[in-house]
Amino acid sequence: MRRLLSTLFATAIFYAATSMVAGFLLPSLLLHPPAPTRTLTNRDAFLARLAGKDGRWTEHVLIGGGGVPLNLFWLHRPHAKGVVITLHGFGDDAWGAAGRLLDLPDWDGAIFTFRGRDQHPDLPCTLGAHEQWDVVSVVRFLEASGVPRNRIVLVAASQGAGVALLALRDLEAEGGPLGGALLESPFKDLRDAARNDLRGTLGSLELLARPAERVALWRAGRIASFDPDAVSPLKAARGLHTPIALLTGSADTITPLPGVQAIAAACAAPLSVMPGAGHLDAGRDYPGGWRAWAEPRLRAWGY
Repeated sequence: MRRLLSTLFATAIFYAATSMVAGFLLPSLLLHPPAPTRTLTNRDAFLARLAGKDGRWTEHVLIGGGGVPLNLFWLHRPHAKGVVITLHGFGDDAWGAAGRLLDLPDWDGAIFTFRGRDQHPDLPCTLGAHEQWDVVSVVRFLEASGVPRNRIVLVAASQGAGVALLALRDLEAEGGPLGGALLESPFKDLRDAARNDLRGTLGSLELLARPAERVALWRAGRIASFDPDAVSPLKAARGLHTPIALLTGSADTITPLPGVQAIAAACAAPLSVMPGAGHLDAGRDYPGGWRAWAEPRLRAWGY
C-alpha cells in the first residue's frame, strides 16, 4: 500500500509539474501562429486578379487595436453596392480571405491583416481581444470616407467570424448596425477554441491538459494585455441588430456545431449546416458554392 501511495504521489507531482511546464509553453502557440510567407510579386499578382479590368486599389495606413498600424487595401469597383470587409482566420493573413471578393464582383472590398502581422509577425495574436478594434477602426475609416454604415458588410470565417461578432457589439454600441455579416464557422469563446484546438492534436487526452490550458490562457492574457474571458463571440452575439447569416459544417471539429448553433440562437440568425463538412469546407460543399449561399442572403437584406 505504501508503495502504491508513493507511486500515486509521484505521479501527481509529475502531472502537476508537466501541466505547469505545458502551461508556460502553450501561450506561444496561441500568441504567435506562423504567418503565411508571401512575396510582393505574388501579392501584387493577386491584387491585380481581384481588381480585374475595371477595379483599382488604394492603400491606407490606419491605427488598430492597441495602437498598432494596419495596412488597409481598398478595392474600388464601378457602381459598387457597398464595401465588403473580409476577415481572415487564425494563422492566416489578408490574402487568405480576400478571395471571397471574386464571389462578390458588385462590391468594393477592404482587406487587412489583423494586428498588422503581415508586416510585423512578432506582434501577438489575441483571437479578438485587440483584433475587434482593428475592425472598428476600418469601419470608422470607411464611414469617414463617405461609405454609409448600412452599405458595409463583413465577410469572415473561423477566427475572423468570431472577431466580427465582437466588433459588431462595439460598433452597434457607438453607431448602430452595419449592413450585414456573412459568417462561416465562428468560434464560441477563447477557452472553447483552445480546448478544440488541443483536442485536434491530443484526442481524448485533451481532458488531461485542462490545467495546462488554464495556465496557458492566463499567461497569454498577461503577456498580451487582455482578458481571455472577455473574448466571447457568443456573449457578443446577444442582442445584435446587424443582419447576420451563418454557415458551418456538421463535422467541424475546430468550431463544433453546438457552439455555432448557440451563436445563431443568441443573435437570431439563420444557420446553414452542410452535412459531413469539416472546418471551412461548408462554403465549398454548399450546392453551387459559397456565392450561391451568400447572394440570396444579400438580396434578402436589400442588396
